[in-house]
Order: sequence, then C-alpha cells, then structure tokens
Amino acid sequence: MDAMDSFLHVDKKVQLDQLNKLNYLIKQYMLNVPFENITVQNKEGVDLNLDSLFHKIIESNRGGYCYEMNTLFKHYLLQKGYDACNVSATVRTPDGWARAHSHMSLLVKLDRLYVADVGFGDLPTKAIPIMTEDEAIVIKDVNGEYRAVEVEGGFEVQKFVDDAFQTLYRADFEPRDLQFFAESIEFNQHHPNSIFVKKLIVTKPLPDGRVTMSERHLTVTHQGKKEMYPVTKDNYRMLLKQYFNMDVCIKILE
Repeated sequence: MDAMDSFLHVDKKVQLDQLNKLNYLIKQYMLNVPFENITVQNKEGVDLNLDSLFHKIIESNRGGYCYEMNTLFKHYLLQKGYDACNVSATVRTPDGWARAHSHMSLLVKLDRLYVADVGFGDLPTKAIPIMTEDEAIVIKDVNGEYRAVEVEGGFEVQKFVDDAFQTLYRADFEPRDLQFFAESIEFNQHHPNSIFVKKLIVTKPLPDGRVTMSERHLTVTHQGKKEMYPVTKDNYRMLLKQYFNMDVCIKILE
C-alpha cells in the first residue's frame, strides 16, 4: 500500500471523513493513471492477477481499461478499509446498447452506495452517489456534470449532454468477481467488433480538463478549449511521456 500511496502522491497526513477521503483517492488515482488499451492494441495478453496489475500500473507507469483499473483500485480501497465491490454494467453508445454486462464498474458503500469507477474514461474525479432521479445529486467536474440514478433492477450513470442527462451505462447492484466477466474480457481483447480492438485510446483527466490520444491525434482540453496535435511514428513516444508519463511501444504506430 505504501508504494501505491507514493505513486499516487497520496498525502497520508491529510485528515478527511470517509467520503471526502474516497473522493481524494479517486482523484489521485485518475490524475496519475491513464485509461488506456495499449496492451490490447499490441495483441498482448491482459493479465488480471493482482500482482501483475500492480507491476504494470504502479511499478511500470502504465494504465489499463475497466477490468484492470477497477480490480486494482477495488483492492486498494479494501486495504484502506472501504466496503467496495465490482458490478457489471452495459454501456450505452450512439448506436444503442453495447455488449451486455461487459463493463466492470466499482461501488463503495458508505451512508449510501457510491459509484467509484476509475476505469471508464469519461467520469468525474470523485464518487457519484446513487439516488432516485428526484433526489439525485449532480456531481460537477471540469469535464462535465454527472449523476447516478436508481432504475428498476439497478442504476444508470449519466452525463449532461445537449441540454439533457444522457445515460453512459446501466448497471446492477450484484457484486461480481472476474470470472463473471470472462467472456467479455475475451471479447474485448480479441474480437474485431470490440472498441478496444478497433482503435487506440489513451486518456486522462487534467486538473482543468482532459488529454486524449488516438492513433492520429492528441487532444488537450483546458477549461473547455481544445488543442489538437498530430500523432506520428516520430513523436508518439514523446507525447506519451510528456502527457501520460508512459514509456511504451505502440505497435500500430511503429
């Protein structure tokens, strides 16, 4: 835990209540660990063993996608004394619902249930309370406004887009282990229809925005203003180091 605290720049002297401490830990994790699918893009096996995840993310300055990020962060929170569990979710895309139950989210139980998902790529850097639609608290973040609302059989995580709250994903409350996601893990690593197989994504929130890299562009957003830079074979390693503190080969860019 000390090594992870150090990597995340967690100040152990900070005295906070459980919720604010959770928000602090989420923020430190998301600001320091990118959401990325380079392992999948490089056609390498994703190892979800806890020691392997620690070596990859903490010791090797990498990131990961939902199964990696929310597995490691769940165990980190458990060590911190939190009541945390992974749950399954189905992502809403512009074309409709994605593969059922293929996203692994993360819940923490305090005075109520909170979404503490660090493995989605577009969520706030703090916990989202799950409440009825009438009572829902909107979490305002530099990258948008979010809420989590109860629905029949579970809850939906939503973002305010185009003057309305749009569903990002729908999840249930049943705690799930990695074995539950086995088919989805296989699909998202290898199937040509998987978004993670189709394209590169590396993204991380910034204190005042977000930075995202694809095969072609690096987009930096500061206070809503976007700047785009071309990504090439000659500069991608420099961009990875400068913006994500990562030193890794991406085969499709070589």
